[in-house]
Amino acid sequence: MTDTMLLRVLLLPVVIVSLLAGCQSDAENAEANPLAGYESPEPLVLRTPEAPMPVPEVTLDGVDGPVQTPTLFDGRWTLLYVGYSYCPDVCPTELGQLAVILPALQSRLPERDWQVVFLSVDPERDTPDHLAQYTAFFHQAFVPVTGSRETIDAVTGAVKAGYRIGKHAPGERRYSVDHDTGFRLIDPQGRMLALLPGPHQPDRIVTTLQSFLSEVDPE
Repeated sequence: MTDTMLLRVLLLPVVIVSLLAGCQSDAENAEANPLAGYESPEPLVLRTPEAPMPVPEVTLDGVDGPVQTPTLFDGRWTLLYVGYSYCPDVCPTELGQLAVILPALQSRLPERDWQVVFLSVDPERDTPDHLAQYTAFFHQAFVPVTGSRETIDAVTGAVKAGYRIGKHAPGERRYSVDHDTGFRLIDPQGRMLALLPGPHQPDRIVTTLQSFLSEVDPE
């Protein structure tokens, strides 16, 4: 392992902890999660092309039924976002940004097949049908998935996406979920190559990804 790769491995837990944000009001965030206000000055804080992080082969729940992760990512460049539909502010903001970023990437990098995958970590409330209606508000092409706690944890663990389910009684519908706000760049082989933390500026992200891919995967 080179010194650069080792540094990235050592920095990764710090980056992920810093990204953790709650889908609550600003006042609630400040009290419950002091790291929620973290902002990165750089649009891309982690590059892993030398040691890509593969997403494990698991079966998730998609709109059209079960979907295996190799099939989900096969042949496409993916921006993966982890959240939940009952998020009152953070997720709608980020999905709105992705609704701008996706067509921009398709226009600027037409030689690549792009998609946005929204992974809900809240399967108790987020059924595939509900997720399909929710994501369609932002972009008809978004791909929503969820799954069992085991499969969700397998994917989020592999791409270092932090989340925390608020305490609640069985069957309770009102509870919060803290989660990080990063976009994960997944390559067509189902491996994470980069992490883009919030806040997200669509133009900067598209330009950054264009430059990044010209270095690591020139066409």
